[in-house]
Amino acid sequence: KHQMSHAFLDAELDQLAAMARIIPPIFLLVSAFLINIVLTRLVALEREQIGLLKALGYYDRTIAWHYAKLVIAISAVGVAIGAGAGTWLGRGLARLYGEFFSFPFLVFQSSPDLYAIAAGISIAAALAGAMKAILSVLALDPAVSMRPPAPARFGRSLLARLGLANLFSKLTVMAFRQLLHQPVRAALTSLGMALGVALLVTALFARDSVDFMVETVFWRADRQHASLAFGEPAQPSVMAAVRHLPGVVAAEPYLSVPVILSNGNRSRRLAITGKPPATTLSRVLDADFDPMVLPSDGVVISERVAQVLGLTRGGTANVEVLTGRQITTTVRISAVVQSFLGLGVFMDIDALSRLTGEGPRVGGAHLAVDTAKLDALYAAIKSTPAIASLGLQTLSRDKFRETIDRNISIMTTLYLTLAIIIVFGVIYNSARIQLSERARELASLRVLGFTRMEVSQVLLTELLLVVIVAQPLGWVLGAGFAMLVTDGFASDLFQIPLVLEPAIFAKASLIVLAAAAGSAVLVRRRVDRLDLIRVLKTRE
Repeated sequence: KHQMSHAFLDAELDQLAAMARIIPPIFLLVSAFLINIVLTRLVALEREQIGLLKALGYYDRTIAWHYAKLVIAISAVGVAIGAGAGTWLGRGLARLYGEFFSFPFLVFQSSPDLYAIAAGISIAAALAGAMKAILSVLALDPAVSMRPPAPARFGRSLLARLGLANLFSKLTVMAFRQLLHQPVRAALTSLGMALGVALLVTALFARDSVDFMVETVFWRADRQHASLAFGEPAQPSVMAAVRHLPGVVAAEPYLSVPVILSNGNRSRRLAITGKPPATTLSRVLDADFDPMVLPSDGVVISERVAQVLGLTRGGTANVEVLTGRQITTTVRISAVVQSFLGLGVFMDIDALSRLTGEGPRVGGAHLAVDTAKLDALYAAIKSTPAIASLGLQTLSRDKFRETIDRNISIMTTLYLTLAIIIVFGVIYNSARIQLSERARELASLRVLGFTRMEVSQVLLTELLLVVIVAQPLGWVLGAGFAMLVTDGFASDLFQIPLVLEPAIFAKASLIVLAAAAGSAVLVRRRVDRLDLIRVLKTRE
């Protein structure tokens, strides 16, 4: 369990578990919402047939089961598509992990119980979304349902009471009136769109967060070109020889001591890194991401260590040194700083030497190197037995960036596609339902001489208002989802910072507005093709 490879794999599994807790409920919630919209409208359209069936002796539960079977059939199609897509994505993920972790083989196992659980949860979510519409079937009285629904009662609109009605055209006032008359439906439609915005924010924030993380780790904190480690800790005088290696422009010593840091019943096996008080190559950043001077006593810990062990500035922690004399002592927490990689614990290198009781020691050096002389440096290091390893910071940065970019690109593409589908589905279904409900009203406007564009304005204004209201709500929800994702991804290996630039919210809103525009075009075409004679026929 102390192997680095195990730690990486364990952290990755924790992140997958976090994604499984956060992302699927969002999609299930939106799916249930869409089914609720569609089935409620279907029941409203078929109320006369429902009343006739009840009058002919059909039981309420029989009719309700008919609509439940419809929902199950729709869900079964979705489950079949999801099972196929999930299998394909699962195999791709297995290949990606096999390449990244260099496993000799990694088998994607299609467990039947997993598909059964996924199908059961999906169908249950769909039925939960349909429950309100199904219960409305049970409540319908045959005598009432076989008659046309009573006209809606309208009074003075809020705009009229506020004296603002004259500021807008009559068609715009009609759009406002419809939204105010059905505030719950408008609010739920906005919520559905807001969830799409939130999902886009969740997908888009990752790249900026990783960029900030790379900038902080590789350009502001660890700015060295390379780091070398000695096979055994050496005397500080060895730094003179290090500075004379070919191509070395500057060198700073460090000492890494494995310890068990504990606070009460909490403990972690980690390493305390000792550095000179003020450094220029490998620096410790404070809470404001500014370089700090290490104090002459006490330890400086990262926020992750403070969170895991329940430590605060000014408190104390127990340290069990695992090398040399293996002493156990108590240290004071001098400061809590920012560190996105690992469990960072830092000390003044001389104070760390005193803590171990072995006198001044150097475990390695951070180097600034003339890249034109790397071959000579490699040759010199290979011929020096005391040097155990050399790590290139630029290579680590490039590999880290390559891996992260690949993973983020896959995640962003997947979430982006799903978010667009959700947004388009919510907007289009909402607009189609409004069109079907208000077809007679819109056809009447056409007969009275209003143009197709003016008639479409009523629906499109409603759509625009709902979309605009959804944006700030989606931003807030997106920030919350992003916070959940960063918390879920946090591990002892690395923590992704929460970076939400204004451009992220702007991009998410632009994508939603584009999906809304696509839906508006389709709805506008349906308005243009309204059969005025059929729509205006009055039932006897």
